Amino acid sequence: MNAAECTRLGAYLSKLLGSPTVSVVSRGAEEADVLVDGKRVADLLRDEEEGELSYSISLVVPRAAGAKKNAPIDDAERARVQTALRQILHAADLDVRARPRKTDSAEVYVHDEFVGTVSVDEDEGQVLTMSILEMDLDGEE
Repeated sequence: MNAAECTRLGAYLSKLLGSPTVSVVSRGAEEADVLVDGKRVADLLRDEEEGELSYSISLVVPRAAGAKKNAPIDDAERARVQTALRQILHAADLDVRARPRKTDSAEVYVHDEFVGTVSVDEDEGQVLTMSILEMDLDGEE
């Protein structure tokens, strides 16, 4: 990813999350790191398929000490993950909400805007996955 693309992504994430210290740094043509306060917090992958450009962010929230590998995302776990994501991303307005009839994932919102999902990963804990479409970046410099 080139510098201009990383700048646009960083500006978008900073505005979306309300976190002025978010930035994106390229690791190659298709990969980048998402940084908060200069510390790497997530992977970002670029995907161009059939002329459609999108980006996928993957941020791992380690499982709680003593938690089982496939433990459901219940009220207590949602609260823990929400607190962790707010701290990691410096995003005070981020909310982790229950999904109807689902306990293996939760939805993530900033204000009332859906931004991603948190899913249980057997090896890593909970993983926040966010998708950004090229059109989301319109107006970001």
